[in-house]
Amino acid sequence: MGQRVRVLLDTNAFLRQVGYENGKLGKHAARLLLEADGVYVSAISITELHVKTMIGKLNFPQNIQREILRVGDNPLSFDANDADTLPDFPQLTRHDPFDRMLLAQAARDGLVLLTADEILLGLGLPYVQDARL
Repeated sequence: MGQRVRVLLDTNAFLRQVGYENGKLGKHAARLLLEADGVYVSAISITELHVKTMIGKLNFPQNIQREILRVGDNPLSFDANDADTLPDFPQLTRHDPFDRMLLAQAARDGLVLLTADEILLGLGLPYVQDARL
């Protein structure tokens, strides 16, 4: 790999990385994480995990931040500047809001977004990579 990158795991990729989700990260994705200058999970994913646990869609441990530190660097905050990037993706208006925010954060902060989301992958953006490959 040429230039080293910083990687943002989307929520599903994070769950795969910690072994909580069915399926593992693909070989390319695993290599990308090993060679990255930084691996991050967003506060957006922490929120999504708590919300899904609260409504019974997921049974994730309460100490999510400990799991995040196990796989990467400190969690990334989502700020107003990240939010201002959301209008750059009008084609995602009806898509999952957590995914839209993660994409906006990756775009603004110059991060590679590792995801298995077909909609995000279908955008053809070079910084959106398939977590399954």
